Amino acid sequence: MISLSRPRQEAIVAYREARLSAAPTCTPGPATPSGFRHERFSREIGLGDEDFLKARDGLIAWAAHRGSGVEVFPATAEVAAGETVAILTRQLGLWVLAACRVMSVVDQPTEFGFTYATLPDHPECGYESFTVNLDAGTVRFDIEATSKPGIPLVRLGSPVTHLLQKRATHAYLESLVNWVSRHD
Repeated sequence: MISLSRPRQEAIVAYREARLSAAPTCTPGPATPSGFRHERFSREIGLGDEDFLKARDGLIAWAAHRGSGVEVFPATAEVAAGETVAILTRQLGLWVLAACRVMSVVDQPTEFGFTYATLPDHPECGYESFTVNLDAGTVRFDIEATSKPGIPLVRLGSPVTHLLQKRATHAYLESLVNWVSRHD
């Protein structure tokens, strides 16, 4: 849902609830579906076990999203398979309300992350993974996005909306870097 004014809390709750049983617009798989764009972004965000645990806690708290200006509803949303979240952001002066479902979570001693898929009416159709890894002492934050425009307005403005999507991804990366550096 795209609007000129910020949706009221009741509208956000109703929007999310209406999508609790909706099927994802695209489900993660081993190959990029035809017509979709696949992109990967990566950033070193720390060193050692302590920074890995901070990064893991940041993903659990939705810090990459919240720190980049994306509101996540409900505020207590868990990073757990099956969790449906509404996300609210402001882009080019417009309010964008969308919903995603966490499809999977990986929780290993040196890797933590989750993948969510878009739900109906999301501006994009696809899925995105957010993963932190500890490898040889270096903590990396990886984001992989597989998507195509999900609504006519996004298809019309494809070059601009792709730039907005990349900007959001870089903001996620920067937000988790900031989270790790602030949580000493």
